[in-house]
Amino acid sequence: MTRSVRGVDWAALGASVGSAVLFTLLSLAPLLMGVHGGYWLVGLAMGTVLGVYMYIRRERYQEPGPDADEQRFRP
Repeated sequence: MTRSVRGVDWAALGASVGSAVLFTLLSLAPLLMGVHGGYWLVGLAMGTVLGVYMYIRRERYQEPGPDADEQRFRP
């Protein structure tokens, strides 16, 4: 069963979560100014969930490598 589970690319996961958290908190900052700290934690959780989702779905949007055309049309 461990063969089906891929290794985690920690750099890609960190970049994905970090950028999603930054985007979420910056976009919600005008709404979060002056509110209780718990709301900031909700924004942090939303960004973390969005970043993990983007990390999981990243392979769908990756561009093919240099030898993708040879692999694609191989019988």
